[in-house]
Amino acid sequence: MASDVPSLALPPTLSPDSLDALSEFAIVLAKVRTSIQSSAGLATAATPGTAAVAAAAGGQPLSFKDVPGATDALKHKLQHARAEVRALPDMDRGVDEQRREMAELEARIVTQRALLERLRDDGLRFGKDGDKMEV
Repeated sequence: MASDVPSLALPPTLSPDSLDALSEFAIVLAKVRTSIQSSAGLATAATPGTAAVAAAAGGQPLSFKDVPGATDALKHKLQHARAEVRALPDMDRGVDEQRREMAELEARIVTQRALLERLRDDGLRFGKDGDKMEV
C-alpha cells in the first residue's frame, strides 16, 4: 500500500509563511522611513504600495538603534527556514547533477510523447480499417 505522504513532500514545519521575509522586512523599513521623515519634517505622498506597508506598520516610527531588536524575530525566522531547507532531500546535489537529471527526464518525456502519438495513430488506423475483435 502506498504511503499517504509523497516522498518529496515539504516538512509540516516549512510553509510559504516561514519563508516570507520580505513583508516583515518591508514593515521594519517603513517604520524606519517614517522615523526619518518625521525627524526631517518631510511629507511625501504615499504610493499604493507604501500606503499598504505603512498601514501594516501601524505608523509607529522606529529609530536606527531599535532596528536590531525589531529584526530579531525576522533573523530567527530566516535561521529556522534555512535549517528546514537544508534538511530537504537532494539539497546536497550540485547544479550540474540536477541539469543532467533534467535532461534525462526531458528525453524520457520526448520518448513517451512519441509512443503516445504512435499509439494514437495505430488506434485511428485500426478504427478506419473497421477491424473488429471477435469475442
